[in-house]
Amino acid sequence: MPPSSPQQGWAEYAEYARRLDSVRAEENARTAGIREGAAEMSEHADELVARLENQRYHLSAFAQKAKLKFPPEAGTRPEGHVEPQTDLGRVAQLIDEAEIQGADAHNRAIQPNLLPRLGSGLRGFVVFGVTALVIMAVQFIGFATTGNNPDFLRYGVLVPLVGFVAASLLLRLGNKGRDPDVTPAPVPTRLGLLMCFGALPVLFLILIAANRS
Repeated sequence: MPPSSPQQGWAEYAEYARRLDSVRAEENARTAGIREGAAEMSEHADELVARLENQRYHLSAFAQKAKLKFPPEAGTRPEGHVEPQTDLGRVAQLIDEAEIQGADAHNRAIQPNLLPRLGSGLRGFVVFGVTALVIMAVQFIGFATTGNNPDFLRYGVLVPLVGFVAASLLLRLGNKGRDPDVTPAPVPTRLGLLMCFGALPVLFLILIAANRS
């Protein structure tokens, strides 16, 4: 085989140099892409950490105000292989879910403890209405056991008064929410007095109508 000429050797050298430059360029591009991706994931992770710390601060403050139990420490670290991109997406999803659940908890905390779906007026009417029915039932028992001659002080004053006080206390507690900053609705006192002490006259009318029929 004849020896290669200097011109041929230089051409081969130039070709190898071009290949090396091409490989180096591809490697630099790949490395730059890795660095760019790592920088983006690092920036995303920093944003998630900031969101998580802000969320934890507000949730812990809300839990303390609403007297709810809140974990004092962070959760356990995951074991096994970690896929940064996949795990960061999962963390972002969990933070979004926690924000939704935190908003739901806040909405529940500002609602009254008793019959939260009812307005304050309707809630008072329901509570005092049920109380009036109980009072009326006790008064009817009094009529039935005394030959239609019950003690007026006991059944006309004491029983309605006890019912009114009990219903008022129930409403006073039921109108409150877990959030102490929310002002509870006032107890409809006049409505309660009218319904509790009006039970006896209504019972009289019912008994008179029943005797006439």
